[in-house]
Amino acid sequence: MPSRNLLSSVVVPTDFSEGAQHALDRALRLPLGPKSKLTLLHVLPDDIPGKLRKEAIAEAERSLEKTAARASQEILRAGMKVQVVSDVVEGVASEQILKRAHTVEADVICMGRHGRRSLTQVLLGSVSSKVVRVSDLPVLVVKSHGLQPGGAASKAGLNPYRRVVAAIDLLKGSDRVLKAMKPYVEGVVDLSVLHASTIPYEDFVLLDSSRVEELRVEALNQATKDLRSLVTKAGLVRAEPKVAAGDARLLILEEAKAHTAELIVVGTRGVKGLKRVVVGSVAEWVLANASCDVLVARA
Repeated sequence: MPSRNLLSSVVVPTDFSEGAQHALDRALRLPLGPKSKLTLLHVLPDDIPGKLRKEAIAEAERSLEKTAARASQEILRAGMKVQVVSDVVEGVASEQILKRAHTVEADVICMGRHGRRSLTQVLLGSVSSKVVRVSDLPVLVVKSHGLQPGGAASKAGLNPYRRVVAAIDLLKGSDRVLKAMKPYVEGVVDLSVLHASTIPYEDFVLLDSSRVEELRVEALNQATKDLRSLVTKAGLVRAEPKVAAGDARLLILEEAKAHTAELIVVGTRGVKGLKRVVVGSVAEWVLANASCDVLVARA
């Protein structure tokens, strides 16, 4: 595997829940390069009062130490050369996670979708959703412990995904999404790169049906040409470019189901330095409804 497609630094936030353990399990099976670093982070609220605060910190440190020890044992058994570091910090979870990810120059933040929250909180206000909203780094949101049958790599440190669907919007920066996903498509047997095409101004200009169909064909043809060019430039030789007309959110989930995808890659956009509003966006929809892991990368 070319070294440029290996990960050198991965941050795994944990609240010691089952979902967080699934994320750690997945992180240990990502394509980690020699001398790479795995950072485990637990964030406590910064408003825990008095004696309770000391007890909470001590308990969190004990739990994190045990988690780090188990991770180190897995790494040792796999014969990998990965450094495991861990830390307990206080503050707003999403902010502290992103701060630490930048400090260690993380390639990706690997998180569980479900933590110690209700279903409503998971969909609308989970830590993973908040991290996706503010992060300018790729975020891998792990759905569950296991992948689809036959999908998981047998050895730790190898790309665990075999069937991947990537959604590309063809706007400026889409090449960054393709670049971010490269470590996760090495050795795949099925890679679909999808673009959901729309007719320009369709919702704002009244057109007769023949003109609508003409514009639809033109849009699909141009999008197909642009997508193939983008995939070729990215060096994704195994990719199957596909352009379809319709709602991107539904098309992505349909494509993932058709390919029994183990990973969906989707880009998200926003102004640097500002919190991005993605509730209701394609990325948020996919995160809430996908039955597999989701990698969100900033375009």
